[in-house]
Amino acid sequence: MTVFPSDPDDEALRCLVGALTDSGQAISLYDAEDRLRYANKTYRVLFMGGYDGPLTFAGILRYADQNGLGVRIDDDIEAFIARTLPRRRSVPRKAFETDLVNGQWFWMEHTILPNGWVLSIGSDITALKHNEKSLRQAHEAALLASRTDPLTDLPNRRHILEHLDEALVAYSQSGSVLCVALIDIDHFKAVNDTYGHDAGDAVLRRFAQGCRERLREQDLLGRMGGEEFLLVLPGVRLNDAVRIVDAVRAGFPGDSLTDHLSEMRFTFSAGVTEALPHDDRSSILYRADRALYDAKAEGRNCTRIGFEAKTSMPRKASSLNTIK
Repeated sequence: MTVFPSDPDDEALRCLVGALTDSGQAISLYDAEDRLRYANKTYRVLFMGGYDGPLTFAGILRYADQNGLGVRIDDDIEAFIARTLPRRRSVPRKAFETDLVNGQWFWMEHTILPNGWVLSIGSDITALKHNEKSLRQAHEAALLASRTDPLTDLPNRRHILEHLDEALVAYSQSGSVLCVALIDIDHFKAVNDTYGHDAGDAVLRRFAQGCRERLREQDLLGRMGGEEFLLVLPGVRLNDAVRIVDAVRAGFPGDSLTDHLSEMRFTFSAGVTEALPHDDRSSILYRADRALYDAKAEGRNCTRIGFEAKTSMPRKASSLNTIK
């Protein structure tokens, strides 16, 4: 059986103080009036530097703030002190993480002793925080990759359809307007068959880049698969949606794609429709797809409008020759 003395002798106390002094943990002891009674080497380096003024908690905080030491404080030091002092003894024990001015992170444990003194022990968790950041960045990168088409860097089918669902909900709740367009690059199979898939990839990338240059920040274009794309246009009326699509067409491809494709002229067909109060993903895409089919049936390189089947309105919208 191990017996612990109730009153440690001087040698034991010296060993304890020596161990605490050289510890990598930041250890401090403040009395009931918040005067510093003990600080080990790590605490002094991180929070005090060469401070020799009144050894009060508030005084040390002020000195640290003026000399680039201690915890990172984003607001006024006096406001920080006024906010912190009442909380120092609000609970018997508490633990929290804090970042320092020098970039380190510490896990702080505060204990209120029976005599009202505050024992603070801080452990360096900088490496853990860096690992946490790396894991978070890796998760975000994986999430982005799962939503992104690797060839064009556009949202993939799953992501663009999720965005369409969100846009339809926002449309129904706000009473605003919303249009979508299905876009298909004309004769794309012939490009792949004649020049190879690398040439086809170049066409797709150039189309995506041209859209980024001409669309608004709030518009979202995604690749549905192959040479087909979905464009979601929130806050846009039907006629304006047609003009936006035809403006993209006017600049496609805009410059030479590759040496052997420099003389070729690429076009696309598009079907545009405006959201209706009862629309869901299936119904609005159905109308856009029917309009795209009409555009291809009428010779390609044009935009056609998709209306509800019960309407007698004509489908034709505008073509390359009617751009204004």
